[in-house]
Amino acid sequence: MKSTDLTTPALPKVLRDLFEAKLASGDIELPFLPDTPARVMAACNEEKCDARQLAELIQRDQALAGHVLRVSNSAAYAPKEPIVSLQHAVSRLGMGTICEIAMAVSMKGRVFRVPGYQVKIREMWQHSAIAGTYAKEIARLRRFNVEGAFMGGLLHDVGKPIVMTAFLDILAQLTQERVPVRLLESAMDAFHERVGAMLIENWSLPRWVHAAIRHHHDYTQAEDYAEEAATAHLADLLAHWAFDVRTTAEDFDHDLPVLVDLNLYSDQLELLLQRRGDVLEIADAFT
Repeated sequence: MKSTDLTTPALPKVLRDLFEAKLASGDIELPFLPDTPARVMAACNEEKCDARQLAELIQRDQALAGHVLRVSNSAAYAPKEPIVSLQHAVSRLGMGTICEIAMAVSMKGRVFRVPGYQVKIREMWQHSAIAGTYAKEIARLRRFNVEGAFMGGLLHDVGKPIVMTAFLDILAQLTQERVPVRLLESAMDAFHERVGAMLIENWSLPRWVHAAIRHHHDYTQAEDYAEEAATAHLADLLAHWAFDVRTTAEDFDHDLPVLVDLNLYSDQLELLLQRRGDVLEIADAFT
């Protein structure tokens, strides 16, 4: 099976209609982003932000600061000596990496939480972390915005846990039985792009992030931001492939249209596939 064969059964119409009604009524609870992570994410997109300012921002949230230091000291980033302060972390790893770590730990704690479905949510988070890391690798090969690509890859499925929570609320009114994961997957496949884009708009993130999340399955619809959406699209496919330990490089579809649209050659794709181990190690640091 090719790694791009990711289909799930169609969502029954009656359930689709119930979810559409919930969307239309505005009855979708969107996680709110605390002040410090919001400021950190904004700073990551500002050219004038320096290492001292970034360290001071992160320090305001002790939980976030602790997570950033833990990840900074992980084997994935292999510091030559223990990193003991945020300024030390920023100076050793660079602002770009610290921004990525801060964004990742914020997303994990605020969005990827659905009680009773921890295993599925963990898988979804691992996939997102792998996609974010792969998006950065794609951008580096293409000399594109690396930090921006990471954000698009990391957040591409941000709507899924929100859809899951809302869909569970709907089904709780219809049945007391545990909902099959495949049915939840069908709901998430049907609505996660729209709901993710709603969240990005609610958080006032840049338009290109909104476009990448809203159109990462059909990047041709992203208009001015088709490149960002295409990067998230390919990162998504690579993440699905990399997460399945049974797959080899030959299992990945080498004839994807997105490879042509991103002007990636076969040797560059091979480099991405060869980076699998490193990508998984870095993504694992976030989980």
